[in-house]
Amino acid sequence: MVGSVNGLVGLCRADDRFPDFWTFHCIIHREQLVSKKLNLDHVMKPVLEIVNYIRTHALNHRQFKNLIDELNQGLPGDLPLHCTVRWLSKGKVLSRFFELLDAVKLFMEEKHKEYTELSDPQWILDLAFLVDMLRHLDRLNLDLQGKLKILPDLVQSVFAFVNKLKLFKIQLQRGELTHFPSVLNASGHAADILKRSTTRYATLLENLEDGFVARFHDLQLRRPQIAFLIDPFTAEADCLKAPLVTDEATSQLEMIELSEDDRLKSVLREGTIEFWKNVPMEKYPNVKRAALRLLSMFGSTYVCESVFSTLNLVKSKHRSVLTDTHVKELLRVATTDYKPDLRKIVEGKICQKSH
Repeated sequence: MVGSVNGLVGLCRADDRFPDFWTFHCIIHREQLVSKKLNLDHVMKPVLEIVNYIRTHALNHRQFKNLIDELNQGLPGDLPLHCTVRWLSKGKVLSRFFELLDAVKLFMEEKHKEYTELSDPQWILDLAFLVDMLRHLDRLNLDLQGKLKILPDLVQSVFAFVNKLKLFKIQLQRGELTHFPSVLNASGHAADILKRSTTRYATLLENLEDGFVARFHDLQLRRPQIAFLIDPFTAEADCLKAPLVTDEATSQLEMIELSEDDRLKSVLREGTIEFWKNVPMEKYPNVKRAALRLLSMFGSTYVCESVFSTLNLVKSKHRSVLTDTHVKELLRVATTDYKPDLRKIVEGKICQKSH
């Protein structure tokens, strides 16, 4: 699709008749690729081995749940299985594993399975750090999801997270654990180890920050043009460039006129989309076309992938004989936000009573 030679993007760029355009990869997928820079495989490998040992054997799974009930410490009832293709799975597994760490350690000892990592203070600190960081990354991921997310919303979320990473790094270098509750909880009996570990954690955050900056460099360069969509009244007059506008000189004059339009300033409070609906095309043609181009851009493939997930539910093995027309209509009903007034529809129908 986005191949530089044989993909749709490459073929369009090779065609001289095709106008210039922006291209960028799905922001959510890029966020997932960057998160892999948080490389703590020495933590993930034992965790997944233990989780699979407990969950993939019915007897072990049942005995583990019984052990949690016997401990009666208000712990979560079970360990979830890890699924690589699910964005939030790793964070949920690690978070639950950390909560049940004492129960897991006791269970593995009863099964005579030796995992020295479960008693290693350094490994437990690394586990806690990974739990906290994945919790922050999962919040970013959830913030990027949604049907009504426009490109400026996604860009704002990403660069806000980059600034959060800078804050986390500075606080770790000072020994502050305000945003790392799991590390704070695990550091009770490992204060000396924590002092040595914070430097390494700060380095990991710096690598993560560099990964975000490198992955989203193209959006950073276009950010002034993207940000104009949210607040055109504070944007620079010359922020709009090709291919968003074809006449940069005229668009600059329109931006100046728009910034002084007091009538439209009050409309901006109603939301970005409502605002641009009220901007008159005849008065600001270049600026409004640029805004419509930005509004039409999909920042992620979330909507497409959510439709495929819905399709898996609609067309299951029990409904394999559905025609294409039926599938289309079922998908339309399942994915739309429109709520029909069924009472009004029924009132307009004449019921045929049975004899």
